[in-house]
Amino acid sequence: MKTMVQTKSGKIPPRELAFDIDGVIADTFRVFVEVAANQYGIPIEYEEITEYDYNKVVDIDEMTGREIIQRILDDPVGIGIQPVSGATEILNRLLRISPLLFVTARTEKNSIIDWMQQNIGFPDMNAVNLIATGSHEDKLPILMEYGIKYFVEDRLETCYLLDKASVTPIVFDQPWNRKPHPFIIAKTWDDIAEMIDWQPC
Repeated sequence: MKTMVQTKSGKIPPRELAFDIDGVIADTFRVFVEVAANQYGIPIEYEEITEYDYNKVVDIDEMTGREIIQRILDDPVGIGIQPVSGATEILNRLLRISPLLFVTARTEKNSIIDWMQQNIGFPDMNAVNLIATGSHEDKLPILMEYGIKYFVEDRLETCYLLDKASVTPIVFDQPWNRKPHPFIIAKTWDDIAEMIDWQPC
């Protein structure tokens, strides 16, 4: 496992850093668990979700699972997704010195932009770029186009793809990515803050 950033200073220049959304900034699967229990009567423990493909490890029928996911995608505000602890403070601090890039495998971005405006509270959305690729695999060309060298991601399969192309993945710790892997781990947003060069760009 890598433990530090490979730059001269050991810190990441903000313009070389980008972020995934679900599981990194939006606490999406926490809401999945709550909705499954409270609205469908299906009890799930968050720590049970030890695979990104939750159907492999969680006792929920495929149709119900897809219905909940679609509700999450369509209306993240209405369904009550909260920011991951620490994300709001660190991202707003980062925005004061650099534009921000978010790259998500969601198929459309308007609903999650609305969620960001309401829950992260960016004062200037003109400095925030959010790209919805529609697939995990299509994140890589976007990151390369923007000159991104570090990407905070929760899906291990994506991390392996990025690593092969010299984009350094930073795994944001979640139950579904705790298998052995060689990548840098951020257990909290404070860990991410420690990796960043906070000198103004």
